[in-house]
Amino acid sequence: MNLTVEPLYLISIIVNLTVGLLVLFLYRKQQDRSAQYWFFASLALSLGVGFILFRPYLPPFFSYSLAHTLSTSSSILFGYSLILIGGQKVRFPYISILICIIYGIVLTYLVASGLGRLTPAAIAGAWSISLVAAFFMALRANRVLKNGYLEVMTWLFATSAVLWLMRIPPLAAGLTESLGDPGVINTVTLIGIVILGILRQLFYLVIRLSEAFKYLLKKQTIKIGETEEALLASLTSLASKRDNETGNHIIRTAKYVKVIARQLRAAGYYSEFLSDSRIQDFYRAAPLHDIGKVGILDAILNKPGKLDSDEWGVMKTHASIGESILLTVKERFSDVPSFLQHAIEIAGGHHERWDGGGYPRGLAGEEIPLSARIMAAADVYDALVSRRVYKEPWTHEEACGEIVKLSGSQFDPKIVEAIVHEMDVFKRIYKEHRD
Repeated sequence: MNLTVEPLYLISIIVNLTVGLLVLFLYRKQQDRSAQYWFFASLALSLGVGFILFRPYLPPFFSYSLAHTLSTSSSILFGYSLILIGGQKVRFPYISILICIIYGIVLTYLVASGLGRLTPAAIAGAWSISLVAAFFMALRANRVLKNGYLEVMTWLFATSAVLWLMRIPPLAAGLTESLGDPGVINTVTLIGIVILGILRQLFYLVIRLSEAFKYLLKKQTIKIGETEEALLASLTSLASKRDNETGNHIIRTAKYVKVIARQLRAAGYYSEFLSDSRIQDFYRAAPLHDIGKVGILDAILNKPGKLDSDEWGVMKTHASIGESILLTVKERFSDVPSFLQHAIEIAGGHHERWDGGGYPRGLAGEEIPLSARIMAAADVYDALVSRRVYKEPWTHEEACGEIVKLSGSQFDPKIVEAIVHEMDVFKRIYKEHRD
Protein backbone atom coordinates (compact mmCIF):
# COMPACT_ATOMS: atom_id res chain seq x y z
CA MET A 1 0.00 0.00 0.00
CA ASN A 2 1.10 3.57 -0.74
CA LEU A 3 2.52 4.90 2.55
CA THR A 4 1.33 8.43 1.73
CA VAL A 5 -2.33 7.42 2.13
CA GLU A 6 -2.00 5.54 5.41
CA PRO A 7 -2.14 8.69 7.58
CA LEU A 8 -5.33 9.70 5.75
CA TYR A 9 -6.93 6.36 6.53
CA LEU A 10 -5.94 6.75 10.18
CA ILE A 11 -7.39 10.28 10.32
CA SER A 12 -10.62 9.00 8.79
CA ILE A 13 -10.89 6.22 11.40
CA ILE A 14 -10.19 8.57 14.33
CA VAL A 15 -12.67 11.24 13.22
CA ASN A 16 -15.47 8.77 12.46
CA LEU A 17 -15.09 6.92 15.75
CA THR A 18 -14.80 10.14 17.76
CA VAL A 19 -17.90 11.77 16.28
CA GLY A 20 -19.86 8.52 16.29
CA LEU A 21 -19.18 7.96 19.98
CA LEU A 22 -19.83 11.62 20.80
CA VAL A 23 -23.23 11.54 19.08
CA LEU A 24 -24.15 8.29 20.79
CA PHE A 25 -23.17 9.76 24.17
CA LEU A 26 -25.05 13.04 23.64
CA TYR A 27 -28.31 11.33 22.68
CA ARG A 28 -28.05 8.22 24.84
CA LYS A 29 -30.90 9.22 27.18
CA GLN A 30 -33.25 10.06 24.34
CA GLN A 31 -33.01 6.69 22.59
CA ASP A 32 -32.48 8.71 19.42
CA ARG A 33 -32.53 6.35 16.42
CA SER A 34 -30.78 8.85 14.15
CA ALA A 35 -27.88 9.12 16.58
CA GLN A 36 -27.75 5.35 16.98
CA TYR A 37 -27.58 4.70 13.24
CA TRP A 38 -25.05 7.49 12.75
CA PHE A 39 -22.87 5.74 15.31
CA PHE A 40 -23.34 2.38 13.54
CA ALA A 41 -22.47 4.01 10.22
CA SER A 42 -19.37 5.65 11.68
CA LEU A 43 -18.30 2.37 13.30
CA ALA A 44 -18.89 0.42 10.09
CA LEU A 45 -16.85 2.91 8.07
CA SER A 46 -14.04 2.91 10.64
CA LEU A 47 -13.87 -0.90 10.68
CA GLY A 48 -14.03 -1.07 6.88
CA VAL A 49 -11.21 1.43 6.46
CA GLY A 50 -9.26 -0.35 9.21
CA PHE A 51 -9.55 -3.71 7.43
CA ILE A 52 -8.37 -2.06 4.21
CA LEU A 53 -5.48 -0.32 5.99
CA PHE A 54 -4.27 -3.61 7.48
CA ARG A 55 -5.09 -5.64 4.39
CA PRO A 56 -1.56 -7.14 4.09
CA TYR A 57 -1.93 -8.75 7.52
CA LEU A 58 -5.51 -10.03 7.20
CA PRO A 59 -7.18 -12.89 5.30
CA PRO A 60 -8.97 -11.88 2.05
CA PHE A 61 -12.35 -12.29 3.76
CA PHE A 62 -11.60 -9.33 6.01
CA SER A 63 -9.80 -7.14 3.51
CA TYR A 64 -12.37 -7.56 0.74
CA SER A 65 -15.70 -9.10 1.62
CA LEU A 66 -16.13 -7.70 5.14
CA ALA A 67 -14.23 -4.43 4.60
CA HIS A 68 -16.20 -3.33 1.54
CA THR A 69 -19.52 -4.61 2.84
CA LEU A 70 -19.03 -2.40 5.90
CA SER A 71 -17.73 0.57 3.90
CA THR A 72 -20.56 0.72 1.37
CA SER A 73 -23.16 -0.14 4.00
CA SER A 74 -21.94 2.84 6.03
CA SER A 75 -23.09 5.22 3.27
CA ILE A 76 -26.57 3.69 3.36
CA LEU A 77 -26.68 3.98 7.14
CA PHE A 78 -25.49 7.59 7.05
CA GLY A 79 -28.32 8.48 4.68
CA TYR A 80 -30.88 6.50 6.71
CA SER A 81 -29.77 8.29 9.87
CA LEU A 82 -30.42 11.68 8.25
CA ILE A 83 -33.96 10.67 7.31
CA LEU A 84 -34.63 9.70 10.92
CA ILE A 85 -33.77 13.21 12.15
CA GLY A 86 -37.06 14.47 10.74
CA GLY A 87 -39.04 11.87 12.68
CA GLN A 88 -40.10 10.11 9.51
CA LYS A 89 -41.24 6.53 9.86
CA VAL A 90 -39.12 4.81 7.25
CA ARG A 91 -38.42 1.12 6.88
CA PHE A 92 -34.84 0.03 7.42
CA PRO A 93 -33.05 -0.29 4.02
CA TYR A 94 -32.68 -4.08 4.20
CA ILE A 95 -32.43 -4.54 0.43
CA SER A 96 -29.66 -1.95 0.07
CA ILE A 97 -27.66 -3.55 2.89
CA LEU A 98 -28.20 -7.00 1.32
CA ILE A 99 -26.82 -5.67 -1.97
CA CYS A 100 -23.74 -4.39 -0.10
CA ILE A 101 -23.21 -7.85 1.43
CA ILE A 102 -23.51 -9.54 -1.97
CA TYR A 103 -21.09 -6.99 -3.42
CA GLY A 104 -18.52 -7.80 -0.70
CA ILE A 105 -18.84 -11.55 -1.41
CA VAL A 106 -18.40 -10.93 -5.15
CA LEU A 107 -15.18 -9.02 -4.46
CA THR A 108 -13.80 -11.98 -2.52
CA TYR A 109 -14.77 -14.28 -5.40
CA LEU A 110 -13.01 -12.03 -7.93
CA VAL A 111 -9.79 -12.13 -5.94
CA ALA A 112 -10.01 -15.88 -5.31
CA SER A 113 -10.64 -16.62 -8.99
CA GLY A 114 -7.68 -14.59 -10.22
CA LEU A 115 -9.77 -11.67 -11.46
CA GLY A 116 -8.46 -9.30 -8.83
CA ARG A 117 -7.55 -6.72 -11.46
CA LEU A 118 -11.26 -5.90 -11.74
CA THR A 119 -11.67 -5.15 -8.06
CA PRO A 120 -10.34 -1.56 -7.98
CA ALA A 121 -12.88 -0.38 -10.56
CA ALA A 122 -15.63 -2.37 -8.84
CA ILE A 123 -14.72 -0.80 -5.48
CA ALA A 124 -14.73 2.75 -6.86
CA GLY A 125 -18.03 2.13 -8.66
CA ALA A 126 -19.69 0.61 -5.60
CA TRP A 127 -18.56 3.47 -3.38
CA SER A 128 -20.02 5.94 -5.89
CA ILE A 129 -23.35 4.12 -6.03
CA SER A 130 -23.64 3.90 -2.24
CA LEU A 131 -22.85 7.61 -1.89
CA VAL A 132 -25.43 8.49 -4.54
CA ALA A 133 -27.97 6.48 -2.52
CA ALA A 134 -26.98 8.48 0.58
CA PHE A 135 -27.34 11.68 -1.46
CA PHE A 136 -30.97 10.86 -2.31
CA MET A 137 -31.71 9.94 1.31
CA ALA A 138 -30.25 13.25 2.50
CA LEU A 139 -32.31 15.03 -0.17
CA ARG A 140 -35.42 13.33 1.14
CA ALA A 141 -34.59 14.33 4.70
CA ASN A 142 -34.04 17.94 3.64
CA ARG A 143 -37.49 18.12 2.06
CA VAL A 144 -38.90 17.54 5.54
CA LEU A 145 -36.46 19.53 7.68
CA LYS A 146 -35.58 22.32 5.22
CA ASN A 147 -32.27 22.70 7.02
CA GLY A 148 -29.52 24.61 5.18
CA TYR A 149 -26.78 22.50 6.76
CA LEU A 150 -28.52 19.34 5.60
CA GLU A 151 -28.62 20.76 2.10
CA VAL A 152 -24.82 21.12 2.27
CA MET A 153 -24.66 17.52 3.46
CA THR A 154 -26.40 16.31 0.29
CA TRP A 155 -23.69 17.91 -1.81
CA LEU A 156 -20.95 16.43 0.35
CA PHE A 157 -22.30 12.99 -0.56
CA ALA A 158 -22.62 13.93 -4.23
CA THR A 159 -19.08 15.34 -4.40
CA SER A 160 -17.66 12.24 -2.70
CA ALA A 161 -19.40 10.08 -5.30
CA VAL A 162 -17.84 12.14 -8.10
CA LEU A 163 -14.37 11.80 -6.58
CA TRP A 164 -14.75 8.03 -6.45
CA LEU A 165 -15.82 7.98 -10.09
CA MET A 166 -12.73 10.03 -11.00
CA ARG A 167 -10.58 7.16 -9.76
CA ILE A 168 -11.90 4.74 -12.39
CA PRO A 169 -10.36 6.27 -15.61
CA PRO A 170 -6.72 5.81 -14.51
CA LEU A 171 -7.51 2.16 -13.72
CA ALA A 172 -9.19 1.66 -17.08
CA ALA A 173 -6.26 3.30 -18.87
CA GLY A 174 -3.76 1.11 -17.02
CA LEU A 175 -2.04 4.08 -15.40
CA THR A 176 -2.58 2.51 -11.96
CA GLU A 177 -3.38 -1.00 -10.82
CA SER A 178 -4.73 -0.21 -7.38
CA LEU A 179 -6.68 2.55 -5.69
CA GLY A 180 -3.76 2.88 -3.27
CA ASP A 181 -1.08 3.25 -5.92
CA PRO A 182 0.84 6.54 -6.23
CA GLY A 183 -0.51 9.00 -8.76
CA VAL A 184 -1.88 12.52 -8.85
CA ILE A 185 -5.52 11.52 -9.35
CA ASN A 186 -5.40 8.77 -6.72
CA THR A 187 -3.73 11.02 -4.16
CA VAL A 188 -5.83 14.13 -4.80
CA THR A 189 -9.14 12.25 -4.86
CA LEU A 190 -8.29 10.31 -1.71
CA ILE A 191 -7.40 13.51 0.13
CA GLY A 192 -10.68 15.03 -1.07
CA ILE A 193 -12.68 11.97 -0.02
CA VAL A 194 -11.17 11.98 3.49
CA ILE A 195 -11.74 15.74 3.88
CA LEU A 196 -15.36 15.40 2.73
CA GLY A 197 -15.81 12.52 5.17
CA ILE A 198 -14.57 14.69 8.02
CA LEU A 199 -16.82 17.54 6.92
CA ARG A 200 -19.74 15.12 6.77
CA GLN A 201 -19.20 14.22 10.42
CA LEU A 202 -18.88 17.85 11.48
CA PHE A 203 -21.97 18.90 9.54
CA TYR A 204 -23.97 16.11 11.16
CA LEU A 205 -23.15 17.60 14.55
CA VAL A 206 -24.13 21.06 13.29
CA ILE A 207 -27.40 19.69 11.85
CA ARG A 208 -28.30 18.03 15.14
CA LEU A 209 -27.48 21.17 17.12
CA SER A 210 -29.46 23.40 14.75
CA GLU A 211 -32.49 21.08 14.91
CA ALA A 212 -32.23 20.97 18.70
CA PHE A 213 -32.16 24.78 18.76
CA LYS A 214 -35.18 24.97 16.44
CA TYR A 215 -37.05 22.52 18.68
CA LEU A 216 -36.27 24.51 21.82
CA LEU A 217 -37.22 27.75 20.08
CA LYS A 218 -40.49 26.23 18.90
CA LYS A 219 -41.19 24.86 22.36
CA GLN A 220 -40.45 28.23 23.93
CA THR A 221 -42.65 29.95 21.33
CA ILE A 222 -45.49 27.58 22.15
CA LYS A 223 -45.07 28.33 25.86
CA ILE A 224 -45.05 32.06 25.16
CA GLY A 225 -48.10 31.65 22.93
CA GLU A 226 -49.93 29.70 25.62
CA THR A 227 -49.07 32.39 28.18
CA GLU A 228 -50.30 35.12 25.85
CA GLU A 229 -53.56 33.26 25.16
CA ALA A 230 -54.12 32.69 28.88
CA LEU A 231 -53.48 36.38 29.55
CA LEU A 232 -55.78 37.47 26.74
CA ALA A 233 -58.54 35.12 27.86
CA SER A 234 -58.27 36.37 31.45
CA LEU A 235 -58.34 40.03 30.46
CA THR A 236 -61.22 39.49 28.03
CA SER A 237 -63.18 37.66 30.71
CA LEU A 238 -62.52 40.53 33.12
CA ALA A 239 -63.69 43.08 30.57
CA SER A 240 -66.88 41.18 29.71
CA LYS A 241 -67.88 40.67 33.36
CA ARG A 242 -68.17 44.40 33.89
CA ASP A 243 -69.51 45.31 30.47
CA ASN A 244 -73.17 46.23 30.34
CA GLU A 245 -73.20 45.20 26.72
CA THR A 246 -73.26 41.64 25.38
CA GLY A 247 -70.44 39.26 24.63
CA ASN A 248 -71.44 39.39 20.99
CA HIS A 249 -70.53 43.08 20.93
CA ILE A 250 -66.95 42.06 21.66
CA ILE A 251 -66.99 39.42 18.90
CA ARG A 252 -68.52 41.77 16.34
CA THR A 253 -66.26 44.74 17.01
CA ALA A 254 -63.15 42.55 16.81
CA LYS A 255 -64.29 41.28 13.41
CA TYR A 256 -65.08 44.83 12.22
CA VAL A 257 -61.58 45.90 13.24
CA LYS A 258 -59.99 43.13 11.20
CA VAL A 259 -62.14 43.91 8.15
CA ILE A 260 -61.30 47.63 8.31
CA ALA A 261 -57.56 47.00 8.72
CA ARG A 262 -57.45 44.61 5.78
CA GLN A 263 -59.35 47.01 3.55
CA LEU A 264 -57.07 49.89 4.50
CA ARG A 265 -54.09 47.81 3.44
CA ALA A 266 -55.80 46.71 0.22
CA ALA A 267 -56.49 50.37 -0.60
CA GLY A 268 -52.81 51.18 -0.13
CA TYR A 269 -53.19 52.98 3.22
CA TYR A 270 -50.65 52.16 5.94
CA SER A 271 -49.75 49.06 3.90
CA GLU A 272 -46.26 48.69 5.36
CA PHE A 273 -47.55 49.05 8.91
CA LEU A 274 -50.55 46.74 8.53
CA SER A 275 -48.81 43.39 8.28
CA ASP A 276 -50.79 40.19 8.78
CA SER A 277 -49.38 39.79 12.29
CA ARG A 278 -50.24 43.37 13.27
CA ILE A 279 -53.78 43.03 11.96
CA GLN A 280 -54.11 39.85 14.01
CA ASP A 281 -52.85 41.76 17.05
CA PHE A 282 -55.52 44.46 16.45
CA TYR A 283 -58.13 41.71 16.29
CA ARG A 284 -56.93 40.11 19.53
CA ALA A 285 -56.66 43.45 21.33
CA ALA A 286 -60.08 44.79 20.29
CA PRO A 287 -62.10 42.90 22.96
CA LEU A 288 -60.19 44.81 25.65
CA HIS A 289 -61.33 48.26 24.48
CA ASP A 290 -63.73 48.74 27.41
CA ILE A 291 -61.77 46.91 30.10
CA GLY A 292 -61.59 50.18 32.04
CA LYS A 293 -65.26 49.77 32.93
CA VAL A 294 -64.13 47.53 35.78
CA GLY A 295 -63.35 50.77 37.59
CA ILE A 296 -66.80 52.32 37.09
CA LEU A 297 -69.44 52.15 39.85
CA ASP A 298 -72.33 49.75 39.27
CA ALA A 299 -74.82 52.55 39.81
CA ILE A 300 -73.42 54.35 36.79
CA LEU A 301 -72.46 51.37 34.68
CA ASN A 302 -75.84 49.64 35.02
CA LYS A 303 -78.09 52.71 35.11
CA PRO A 304 -81.25 51.94 33.03
CA GLY A 305 -81.25 55.21 31.17
CA LYS A 306 -79.16 58.12 30.01
CA LEU A 307 -76.41 59.40 32.30
CA ASP A 308 -76.42 62.94 33.64
CA SER A 309 -73.38 65.16 33.11
CA ASP A 310 -71.63 64.16 36.33
CA GLU A 311 -72.25 60.46 35.69
CA TRP A 312 -71.05 60.85 32.13
CA GLY A 313 -67.88 62.50 33.43
CA VAL A 314 -67.21 59.44 35.57
CA MET A 315 -68.04 57.06 32.72
CA LYS A 316 -65.54 58.81 30.48
CA THR A 317 -62.74 57.87 32.88
CA HIS A 318 -63.02 54.24 31.77
CA ALA A 319 -60.62 54.99 28.88
CA SER A 320 -57.86 56.16 31.20
CA ILE A 321 -58.59 53.38 33.69
CA GLY A 322 -58.37 50.73 30.96
CA GLU A 323 -55.10 52.13 29.69
CA SER A 324 -53.70 52.19 33.23
CA ILE A 325 -54.74 48.58 33.89
CA LEU A 326 -53.07 47.32 30.73
CA LEU A 327 -49.94 49.39 31.34
CA THR A 328 -49.65 47.70 34.75
CA VAL A 329 -49.98 44.30 33.08
CA LYS A 330 -47.32 45.30 30.55
CA GLU A 331 -44.86 46.14 33.32
CA ARG A 332 -45.05 42.53 34.56
CA PHE A 333 -43.62 41.19 31.30
CA SER A 334 -39.96 41.25 30.30
CA ASP A 335 -41.05 40.20 26.80
CA VAL A 336 -44.29 42.09 26.17
CA PRO A 337 -46.96 40.14 24.21
CA SER A 338 -47.33 41.76 20.80
CA PHE A 339 -51.07 42.39 21.15
CA LEU A 340 -50.76 44.14 24.52
CA GLN A 341 -49.31 47.41 23.24
CA HIS A 342 -52.17 47.73 20.76
CA ALA A 343 -54.64 46.88 23.51
CA ILE A 344 -53.21 49.78 25.55
CA GLU A 345 -53.63 52.11 22.55
CA ILE A 346 -57.17 50.94 21.93
CA ALA A 347 -58.31 51.11 25.56
CA GLY A 348 -56.90 54.61 26.01
CA GLY A 349 -57.68 56.05 22.60
CA HIS A 350 -60.91 54.62 21.19
CA HIS A 351 -62.89 57.68 22.31
CA GLU A 352 -60.53 60.21 20.77
CA ARG A 353 -61.88 62.12 17.76
CA TRP A 354 -60.21 62.91 14.46
CA ASP A 355 -60.91 66.64 15.01
CA GLY A 356 -59.39 66.61 18.51
CA GLY A 357 -62.67 66.84 20.41
CA GLY A 358 -62.49 63.42 22.05
CA TYR A 359 -61.22 62.13 25.37
CA PRO A 360 -59.20 61.47 27.50
CA ARG A 361 -56.34 63.50 25.91
CA GLY A 362 -58.00 65.39 23.07
CA LEU A 363 -55.65 63.92 20.47
CA ALA A 364 -56.29 64.78 16.82
CA GLY A 365 -55.65 63.21 13.43
CA GLU A 366 -52.77 60.77 13.23
CA GLU A 367 -51.73 61.61 16.78
CA ILE A 368 -54.32 58.97 17.63
CA PRO A 369 -52.88 55.48 17.19
CA LEU A 370 -54.25 53.72 14.11
CA SER A 371 -55.55 50.81 16.19
CA ALA A 372 -57.60 53.23 18.32
CA ARG A 373 -58.95 55.09 15.26
CA ILE A 374 -60.13 51.82 13.75
CA MET A 375 -61.65 50.69 17.04
CA ALA A 376 -63.49 54.00 17.43
CA ALA A 377 -65.37 53.57 14.16
CA ALA A 378 -66.08 49.88 14.75
CA ASP A 379 -67.40 50.57 18.26
CA VAL A 380 -69.72 53.37 17.17
CA TYR A 381 -71.14 51.38 14.25
CA ASP A 382 -71.97 48.46 16.54
CA ALA A 383 -73.46 50.77 19.18
CA LEU A 384 -75.72 52.36 16.55
CA VAL A 385 -77.10 49.09 15.15
CA SER A 386 -77.55 47.51 18.59
CA ARG A 387 -80.40 47.93 21.05
CA ARG A 388 -79.56 49.79 24.24
CA VAL A 389 -81.69 50.58 27.28
CA TYR A 390 -81.67 54.21 26.20
CA LYS A 391 -82.24 53.72 22.42
CA GLU A 392 -83.69 51.53 19.72
CA PRO A 393 -81.33 49.95 17.16
CA TRP A 394 -80.63 51.87 13.98
CA THR A 395 -80.79 50.16 10.61
CA HIS A 396 -77.54 49.19 8.92
CA GLU A 397 -78.11 51.90 6.32
CA GLU A 398 -78.77 54.57 8.94
CA ALA A 399 -75.65 53.60 10.88
CA CYS A 400 -73.45 53.69 7.77
CA GLY A 401 -74.94 57.05 6.83
CA GLU A 402 -74.07 58.44 10.27
CA ILE A 403 -70.49 57.09 10.01
CA VAL A 404 -70.09 58.81 6.63
CA LYS A 405 -71.56 62.02 8.06
CA LEU A 406 -68.92 62.03 10.81
CA SER A 407 -66.00 61.46 8.43
CA GLY A 408 -63.31 64.07 9.02
CA SER A 409 -64.78 65.17 12.31
CA GLN A 410 -65.13 62.13 14.56
CA PHE A 411 -63.50 59.53 12.28
CA ASP A 412 -60.44 59.19 10.06
CA PRO A 413 -61.73 59.65 6.47
CA LYS A 414 -59.63 56.73 5.25
CA ILE A 415 -61.28 54.45 7.81
CA VAL A 416 -64.73 55.66 6.82
CA GLU A 417 -63.82 54.93 3.20
CA ALA A 418 -62.86 51.38 4.24
CA ILE A 419 -66.16 50.89 6.08
CA VAL A 420 -68.15 52.09 3.07
CA HIS A 421 -66.26 49.63 0.89
CA GLU A 422 -67.04 46.79 3.33
CA MET A 423 -70.63 47.78 4.22
CA ASP A 424 -72.04 44.43 3.13
CA VAL A 425 -69.45 42.56 5.21
CA PHE A 426 -70.36 44.63 8.29
CA LYS A 427 -74.03 43.80 7.77
CA ARG A 428 -73.27 40.09 7.45
CA ILE A 429 -71.10 40.08 10.60
CA TYR A 430 -73.89 41.69 12.59
CA LYS A 431 -76.45 39.17 11.38
CA GLU A 432 -74.17 36.21 12.11
CA HIS A 433 -73.50 37.43 15.66
CA ARG A 434 -76.77 39.11 16.52
CA ASP A 435 -77.52 39.56 20.23
